[in-house]
Amino acid sequence: MTRLTTLMLGCALVAVFPANAPAQAPKDNPKCEANPVFNRFTGEVMGSCERARFRELELYQWKTPNDPKSGAAVLNVEGEYWYYFNDLSRDAKGLFPGKLEVRRNFENAVREAKGDVLSTDSAAVYYRIRKGNDEFLGQAGCGRGGDDCSAIMHKIIRVAAMTQSVVVSAEQIAKAMGAEGKVVFYGIYFDTDKATLKAESAPTLVEMAKWLKTNATAKVFIVGHTDMQGPVERNQVLSRDRAASVIAALVKDHGIRADRLAAEGVGPLAPAASNADEAGRAKNRRVEMVLR
Repeated sequence: MTRLTTLMLGCALVAVFPANAPAQAPKDNPKCEANPVFNRFTGEVMGSCERARFRELELYQWKTPNDPKSGAAVLNVEGEYWYYFNDLSRDAKGLFPGKLEVRRNFENAVREAKGDVLSTDSAAVYYRIRKGNDEFLGQAGCGRGGDDCSAIMHKIIRVAAMTQSVVVSAEQIAKAMGAEGKVVFYGIYFDTDKATLKAESAPTLVEMAKWLKTNATAKVFIVGHTDMQGPVERNQVLSRDRAASVIAALVKDHGIRADRLAAEGVGPLAPAASNADEAGRAKNRRVEMVLR
């Protein structure tokens, strides 16, 4: 091979394989769905994610709202769950954002959305945001790094009661009625702040109707209960309206005589648990059937 041929081959190789070829941009994990609360941080790439229909999340809130000096207390919330751990790309200067920069970005985003900053630490903000009828609580901030941040981490809960997969059977209703004169139902669901029954309530309504048909002379109160959120007067009206919706479904869909059923609502005045956390509030949102 001549010297000229060697030089020409070398030039061809440089042309095809440039010494400083740009790296291929990282791609999102296709299994990760969009964050339900925040837009992406600049340079954020969907990497690791997790979803659950129902989970408890431990957050922190200042003992006195908006007062970091008051110290932080644990806040446990339950509902639909999202988790993200996403790498960040360096900027044009080869730098990652600082940990404080990331936290402040999320603080500002929460306030712009008319949400509440529950508390902060060196890396993250704990927040509450409403979007339509949904209430989201979570943690957002830096997931990896020292002063700089090379990954974003999110833990998010959409507050919601657990779907009751195991419903009270007609036989269990009979046992409770015989022993206590009432039975508690957690398998009846309503739209948020409304008396509209959800389709998921159907299995429980079927079992209620079975017991009523077996005990054809029994008359009952259907009693609605709410948690303590919102005005007491509003919750009392809402709880009675919800009880009336249950009666309407039993009459229309299951042929139960209306004169056997009476709707009552006590709102938050007969709690089954503390209203201090979501777990307790979920127990307080219920429907009871009481012999009369």
